[in-house]
Amino acid sequence: MGFRSLSASLLFALAAYAAGGSESVDQALSRLQEQTAGLPAALRMEFRMRAAQSLSGRHPDLARKIVSQAVQEINAGKDWQLGNATMQAFATVAPAEGVAILPHLATDQAGMMIGALARANRTPEALSVYRQLLAQGQLQPATANVLLSRLLKEKPAEAAKLFQEMLAAAHFDTLDPYDAYGFLNCAKTVAPVAAGPAADACERVATAASAPDYGANAKTAISATFQVGGETIATANSRDTLLVASGSRLHDLAPERFAARRALFERWKLAGPLTVKGMSFRNTNAAPRKDAIDTSAISKQMGQIRSLPTDADRARVVLQLAGEIRALPAGPVRVGMASSLANLSTEGDLGKEALSAVSGTLATALETAPASTADPYLELASLVRFEHLPAPKSDPALDAAGSLIALQNQLHQEAGFTLTALDGKTYSLADLRGHVVLLNFWATWCPPCRKEMPDMEKLYQRLQSKGFIVLAVSDEDRETVAGFEEKQKYTFPLLLDPDRKVNDAFNVEGIPKSFLFDRDGKLVAQAIDMRTESQFLEMLKVAGM
Repeated sequence: MGFRSLSASLLFALAAYAAGGSESVDQALSRLQEQTAGLPAALRMEFRMRAAQSLSGRHPDLARKIVSQAVQEINAGKDWQLGNATMQAFATVAPAEGVAILPHLATDQAGMMIGALARANRTPEALSVYRQLLAQGQLQPATANVLLSRLLKEKPAEAAKLFQEMLAAAHFDTLDPYDAYGFLNCAKTVAPVAAGPAADACERVATAASAPDYGANAKTAISATFQVGGETIATANSRDTLLVASGSRLHDLAPERFAARRALFERWKLAGPLTVKGMSFRNTNAAPRKDAIDTSAISKQMGQIRSLPTDADRARVVLQLAGEIRALPAGPVRVGMASSLANLSTEGDLGKEALSAVSGTLATALETAPASTADPYLELASLVRFEHLPAPKSDPALDAAGSLIALQNQLHQEAGFTLTALDGKTYSLADLRGHVVLLNFWATWCPPCRKEMPDMEKLYQRLQSKGFIVLAVSDEDRETVAGFEEKQKYTFPLLLDPDRKVNDAFNVEGIPKSFLFDRDGKLVAQAIDMRTESQFLEMLKVAGM
């Protein structure tokens, strides 16, 4: 579609950011509400509830006002289909209201709310809603597994009790293969505290799946590739998939019961740990689509981008993929592929040509097929704002995304931080006035995080004497971070945020992510992905270093 002049909304947001957050929180929120007024109801709700989630820490009154408006609108209708982000915002900011609105949502939304409540550490509310579903005959094992995982950490005995309730309510001979496989995952989760019931579940799944015609009339068909010990096992139907999975887990949990049922599993060698290498769930009731778009080749290439040796190699492939995605038919598939490519293209320094091609492809995809969720718009608005790309022509949802990001950045400026390092020393933004501060969020398991750390160390060593400090924040436990530090020997402070209060205050959902504060404590730059040494240096120029 080609780039047009910047929209007034994005111009204002960028100007406010460059001025160090001169726009007030009230002004930013008011602008966001105006821009979302004409959006489809579910999308409008998502933008506003994301804002409420960001506001809840420092501006709870504003957050409550947004929640109240959202609840009022939902209660005036029925069969709402809310997205995952909206559910998560309710679970985090207003869990009681999230449970109360369930009668006005579509019937499949209760499971999503349970998962959101569990992830928000609202386990009692999640457990209450799930037991209501269980009383209605709805097992939903995939939903239950999220809850069981949380209970296992907080209340192991309650996890065992809930699984036994599920086991008592289950009719394995009529259980859809998708739910049967979900039950096996639940059994694996609770095995440390309920080994006997977990083995019962595996044995009952195996017994049901052993029927010669198992899965013939089911709504779901499952195939898989497993690694069991040193053996690779590929299955082509639900029966074999469930027999391999249940047999392997039964072998681990109760070898004597496995031996008694050995005839069910004699086609495979099931000794050794089971690893899922690939899994496919197919809706057997869905009619084949003549207009289905095959994106497997594009997806395969996207999956290989990170493994390419240099940024130049990655840029070349990204440019090629941007062209291939742009050539796809207009629709949600093209939007999804363009958004995924954008997410992969900010790691390292791929150059303006590649990033412009990516953002242009995503903009074109959204213009011809507006998305039902905020994520693609936020992806594009982030490229414009943080990769300093020209914006597409004005679009209400894109303008709303820019305003939400501007609001969040104003809140980041307000939030500051106070965190403790591994050595026990406390660091806070207020105490670091006079320094240029790079606040970096990372984790030991994150390859891009580890990849950028040597450059961070190099800059810290070179510029520390000029007032530059790097603070690397992990939400992992002390032992994990300490073990990493002992091996790597980085000299900049490694800070701990185990309860994620600072991560949440800075809306950290993906890592690595970095925020740069100048000597006056103003937030002047942000990196939404891994940066190279040269990219960090460009950021530091903005801070006057």
